[in-house]
Amino acid sequence: MNKDELIALAEQMSIDEYVYDEELGHYTSEGSPSDLAYEIARRFQDVQMFPVLMDLLEQTKRLDMKQYFYFMLGTIGTNTGDLRVVDLLLERLAQETKPTLIVDILDELAKQEQVDDAAAIIKYVEDSRSAVRNSAIEALRVCRGDAVEDALIRFITTSTDSFEITSANFVLATIGTKRVIPHLLPLLDHPKGDIRHSALNALSELGDDSFLPMFLKALEDRSVDVKAYALLGIAKHGDASAIQPIIKRLKTMLKRQRQIQSDDALVAMRFLNRYRQLDKTIPELFDWIITKRWDVLFDEEQQWLNEYRTSH
Repeated sequence: MNKDELIALAEQMSIDEYVYDEELGHYTSEGSPSDLAYEIARRFQDVQMFPVLMDLLEQTKRLDMKQYFYFMLGTIGTNTGDLRVVDLLLERLAQETKPTLIVDILDELAKQEQVDDAAAIIKYVEDSRSAVRNSAIEALRVCRGDAVEDALIRFITTSTDSFEITSANFVLATIGTKRVIPHLLPLLDHPKGDIRHSALNALSELGDDSFLPMFLKALEDRSVDVKAYALLGIAKHGDASAIQPIIKRLKTMLKRQRQIQSDDALVAMRFLNRYRQLDKTIPELFDWIITKRWDVLFDEEQQWLNEYRTSH
């Protein structure tokens, strides 16, 4: 696309129109000019647009138009993996001063395959504006290195914002190394369940089977989410010593009809299935679930048990 076509597309992206969908029973923007324009932009792969988009970003004064051009630039990088997009976005990050545009650039950086120089992102992790901090933390997910780890370690040990600490913990689960572990352990005693479960998730990703006692203890946590991540940790690092705690947890889950669907019971059953030849209480448990608790199971759980039943 040439300059005029890109401007026209950006203008179309700003046209939000909603129509009432009688079948869905609510208003939707699907099929609106904006929706169609975004669909076109999401397919961009032409690296020849780089200089045109950079010129447009330099020339335009409208904040919303800049947002659309950043979206286009970031999309090309996502679709092609061209690392020049990272350099161009970092160049613009150093120039923009409006929080909205800083957030947009950080969000586009977060969608890229890799960012080698994270210094420009790290400085925003402790920004006074929460939206900027949140986007910076997410952008570090595609970064690596001691400086990135140090910034996130400093953040999770000094911040008082539970949502942001949780986000940082999940990023550390993706990019962290074992040196992060000592800084995550104290968070297991944090009063906020979100922080406890995100720290547990990171320890599951970064730790080893020596952490099994910690995951077993977390099965007794008052938070359902902490229990869920404890199950995942046990599935990854557990051994036969976890059989009875898992059976206990599974029976508790299936005592009544659950309101929110999750994979917890499937995780538990798949773990137990590894040891069905070693412990006779496991096939007995599965038989009990099939005969007595079938009506409280979700479809995927019933499907798994049907497959189990036909293969044994």
